[in-house]
This record gives sequence, C-alpha cells and structure tokens, in this order.
Amino acid sequence: MPDTQSPTHSAGTITVQQRAAGDRVVVAVSGELDMASAPVLRSAISTALDAGAQHLWVDLCATEFMDSSGIHLLIDTHQRVQDLGRRLAIVCPPGPVRRVFDVVGVADQLPLRHGQQHA
Repeated sequence: MPDTQSPTHSAGTITVQQRAAGDRVVVAVSGELDMASAPVLRSAISTALDAGAQHLWVDLCATEFMDSSGIHLLIDTHQRVQDLGRRLAIVCPPGPVRRVFDVVGVADQLPLRHGQQHA
C-alpha cells in the first residue's frame, strides 16, 4: 500500500504531519510541545487511532522543546493504545527532549526508540 500524507497542522510553535503506510501512521512533531500546542498533537493522534492505525509512531526527532504537558499526553496515548490492543513507538533521539523523559522518570515506562527504523 502506498504512503499517504495528511495535511500539516500547525499552531503557534508546533507543526504536526501525518504519514500513513499500511496500518502504521507516523505523526511527526516539529517545534515546541507544550501546554498551548499539545491539543494539536492530541488531535492528530486521535485522528490516526480513530482511522484504525494499528501501529502509531510519534516522531519527536524535530521537536526542540517538550514540557510536562507533552509527557502527560504521551502517557495518556500509551494507555489508550494499549487499551485498543495496538502498538506505539515514540521516536526520540538523545538530546534535550529525551532528557525530559529521563528526568521525569518515565523513560522505562514508554516505548522509546532512538531513531526511525523503516519496515
């Protein structure tokens, strides 16, 4: 099945792009993920899951900043994906955003990957 790209959504300091390949959807976030911008990502994640994505990848490679709002959103997403019997991967290379997961103490509780691995 060919890749499909959804429209780009942006608000303030965040841009979210969705790309689907089969039953996998990659939601790529660039900019700053904070209390003001988290609803944009939440909406994109809901759209992907409501459309039936079996594998959801949240790509934070281009995310420059993330606060606790982003952490809470990703914890909620992880729980929702588990409840649906689906799979989640959070792509987050080493750096400032990855350190937020470590400092908050949730790095071992979430399915974090260092980089994108194409299937």
